[in-house]
Amino acid sequence: MKNNYILIFILLFPVYLSAQSITGKVSGVTAEGDTLPLAGANLFWLGDGIGTVTDLDGGFTLGQPKADDRRLRVSYVGYKTAILIVRDELELSINLLANDVLDGVVIEGDQSSVNFLSTGPVNMEQINGKELLKAPCCNLSESFETSVTVDAEFSDAVTGARTVRMLGLDGVYALITSEGVPAVRGLSSGYGLNFIPGSWIESIQVTKGIGSVVYGYEGMTGSINAEMKKPDGEDAEALFVNLFGSNNGRLEANINTALKLSDGLYTGILAHTAQNHTAIDHNKDGFLDMPQNNTTALMNRWLYLHSSGYQSQLAVKYVHQNLQSGQTAFDPALAPEIQEAYGIDIDTRRWEGFWKNGFAFDRPLTSMGLILNGVTHSQQSLIGRDLYDGREDYFHADLLGKTYIGNTNHTFKAGASFLYNRFDEEFRDITVDRTEQVPGVFAEYHLNLDENLNILAGWRTDFHNLYGTFHTPRLHLKYTILYGTTVRLSAGKAYRVANVLAENVPLFVSARTLSVEQDLQPEESWSWGATVIQRMPLFNRNSTLTADFYRTTFVQQVVTDRYTSGQDIFIYNLDGNSWSNAAQADWVMEPLRNLNIRLAYRWVDARADFMGEERKLPLVPVHRAMVNAAYDWIDAGWMFDATVHYFGSAPLPNVEGMEGASDLPSEAPDFFQVSAQVTKRFRMIDIYAGVENLANNTQPDPILGATDPFGTGFDAAVIYAPIMNRGYYAGLRFTLKKQ
Repeated sequence: MKNNYILIFILLFPVYLSAQSITGKVSGVTAEGDTLPLAGANLFWLGDGIGTVTDLDGGFTLGQPKADDRRLRVSYVGYKTAILIVRDELELSINLLANDVLDGVVIEGDQSSVNFLSTGPVNMEQINGKELLKAPCCNLSESFETSVTVDAEFSDAVTGARTVRMLGLDGVYALITSEGVPAVRGLSSGYGLNFIPGSWIESIQVTKGIGSVVYGYEGMTGSINAEMKKPDGEDAEALFVNLFGSNNGRLEANINTALKLSDGLYTGILAHTAQNHTAIDHNKDGFLDMPQNNTTALMNRWLYLHSSGYQSQLAVKYVHQNLQSGQTAFDPALAPEIQEAYGIDIDTRRWEGFWKNGFAFDRPLTSMGLILNGVTHSQQSLIGRDLYDGREDYFHADLLGKTYIGNTNHTFKAGASFLYNRFDEEFRDITVDRTEQVPGVFAEYHLNLDENLNILAGWRTDFHNLYGTFHTPRLHLKYTILYGTTVRLSAGKAYRVANVLAENVPLFVSARTLSVEQDLQPEESWSWGATVIQRMPLFNRNSTLTADFYRTTFVQQVVTDRYTSGQDIFIYNLDGNSWSNAAQADWVMEPLRNLNIRLAYRWVDARADFMGEERKLPLVPVHRAMVNAAYDWIDAGWMFDATVHYFGSAPLPNVEGMEGASDLPSEAPDFFQVSAQVTKRFRMIDIYAGVENLANNTQPDPILGATDPFGTGFDAAVIYAPIMNRGYYAGLRFTLKKQ
């Protein structure tokens, strides 16, 4: 009898939850009176912060609020925000007025600049535009100044290449996208973060662990998605100008504009340039501290919205970057064979484009979409006296459909994809000539019961022309245990094909011999993760405490070995074990009105077998911590921000035989890094100034063998601390909002 009661409870529990949920649809009303479904509109209860996002046809399912406050905030870019008082209604039809509709009342609510989302099954941290303003400038790699989830660091002391690290593993294991379209992969692995200007970014979504199968079989440690500014957005700028300069000779300018050409048709132009032609050598080692830079990026995007439910987005982007670095006596006009000074000359040209099409049907939660995107990327590099030449052509297509099964608590997505990727690379005596063609199919089921219980289960199968069939299962679960407490679990598989030359260009800045195994296999990993989010009152205001743990285990991996020999770099297939454990805790609070504080700590244990010996991954700190404080003095128009980072000690690679190796410690020492910024707001102009590396902690002699860079003791790729001295910067932002 007892078992029968348990069975009845299990069967009726989802029904009870579903009966309490609120369903409905969010639509937008244009100035002409047309009504359009709004996909991606945000709804959340002001009392407890629990909410949801509408699907492609504007539909939603939302749980009852846990608090007595029944005010519901509804917002969508390009439309006026509304706050509704929901009483006993279980079905809502919500219409938002477009910004160019004059009548209506707009009520705005405040929102944290960093949000750990408790809605949906996937663990996601959102960094909005307010948080991005805390970064000095001016690209995606510099947008994580107030986070320990993502490390963005220089890869070496010469080339200026930056990499990100998630869960203790290199950034190549993360899926980095722009509006869901792959943006940093392949030949752009070293410098692609610089190709996404910060002033173009509206928000950033960081997902830990594996994601949805809809976005492909990659993304072993998580994903970073940059949402770009939209020409029809609620905060779209008729004109935006950002000017930046630093005492290190860095000058940058950004200009954005957005236009409404006709009903439903919008366009935006985004322009960026970064210049640095100042030769700086603070430590007098004969090498420039940072590359001389000439970068130009342009983007033109279009958006079309039709009352029938059809939407289309089209964008084209061009980037040209030239970096020159090395010894101060380097002359890029000389032929490599007669160069007497060590130099770096990297010239990159890149075209990107995407076309997104979506159609929402009359049936609730039913839609179809087609996404096409392509890239052509060429890079010619001089590294010392060695030449690296690379070209990549990339094309990807996704066809996706979505509907519900039975009722709207059960949604189903399915689709097909095709990937074409061609690589042509040459460095020293190594040549890469590879063409990948990968058709694939995928399906995903989503159970959403009252936003308390979410299950997302997906499977995709891809047919690689070179490496056979990839099967990728993934599962996410979210459960709200009680008021303010959310638990997430995830597990799944991921694959990737390594690009050993493009991904290791920073390591070429050394005298080490490069040895690459011939038959490298695709990388394959499993990921498990758990997250707890606790929202609780503190100082009579909301605070959020988040704790998570993730483990990544490799079945197959391409290992870059800098341990076995101090004179060689070996790249080979994993023979043994490789894994990473990462735990992190974040606490976001507002102890005083308009004073926001974020505390964060991260622990990482990442290891692999190198020629049969288990070692910690080099240059990966076990401990990381951060404190960020930001105060917005609204009445006076001032904003103040300060961040302290702590980096723990980390193992160093084998540098035996390198000049100055005996002076290096056995482990990289721990250090603190401090930055601060102040901003003065006027009606349309913000003036800001700040300091980086306030404590002036730098790595002594970051280049081994700097006096003889063509000798056998040269290595500029052992970087564990800042290489630039204390730096000051200032800038100006001018914003003219659309009327």
